[in-house]
Amino acid sequence: MELPEDAYPAPSDVIAYMKRRAKDWKWATFRQYQASLVCRYEIEFERNRDPLFQQTAEEIRSLPSTDCRSNRDPGHTSSRKRKGIPRRDYDVLVANLANPARASDYSKRAALWLMAGLATGLRPCEWENARLSEDGRTLNVLNAKATNGRATGISRVVPVDADDFPVVRAHIESLRELLASGHEFSVIQKGCTQAIRRTCAALWPGDDKRTYALYSARHQFSANAKAIASAEEVAALLGHRSTRTARRHYAPRRSAWSEFRQVQTAKPTASMQAPIRRSTPRNG
Repeated sequence: MELPEDAYPAPSDVIAYMKRRAKDWKWATFRQYQASLVCRYEIEFERNRDPLFQQTAEEIRSLPSTDCRSNRDPGHTSSRKRKGIPRRDYDVLVANLANPARASDYSKRAALWLMAGLATGLRPCEWENARLSEDGRTLNVLNAKATNGRATGISRVVPVDADDFPVVRAHIESLRELLASGHEFSVIQKGCTQAIRRTCAALWPGDDKRTYALYSARHQFSANAKAIASAEEVAALLGHRSTRTARRHYAPRRSAWSEFRQVQTAKPTASMQAPIRRSTPRNG
């Protein structure tokens, strides 16, 4: 299958852009963009079996990071952002996004997305194929990073608390509605991302640390989970095989909301925890 001439951006342009910008990014930033793009093209390949997408994913995965800046270099704006979102900011942000008097259609959907993300910890791109079980107690998710042994398998089962079920179902129905009307998932995600960015800029002008995103909900889910669950349980919920990844790359336990230090939430089953690889932190 050939892409339309006006398709944008072309896979070759994406690869060229990654190569060109590598020298401007830290290794961690490069890896984040690299993983996101690989995930996107692998999803496209699974959808239509066009080998171009599989080839592009492999080329992006093999890009070297040797030209990246050291992680010790002073950070740019993106690296100064908070991982996670404080409860007060979350409440204000969701309330403004959902305000029927001022919110756009994407703003309201972004509010749902943040709430569902906080309840489940899914990566934004994983919602495209997420399915609720018939009883509504679990969410079946295709792992976005199921390559090179990084995930617990092709898919994972995420428990859904009874109190969170209505918002998770509403978010999935919101996505299905737009997808059924012909919207691409990437367009929906972009619309919600932009709605959050605009709202943050209006609420906290000039404050880079309060420029939140859809992924902020996953970070906060991680922090909240770390306050009440073991390292293996947190890794299973996030879809990572290694506890080290969940420990190092997500919001820390100290960022957990206070109520999660006392309240128990749904936890993964023993079968979910079985593939988790324990990693011992260095220096204690």
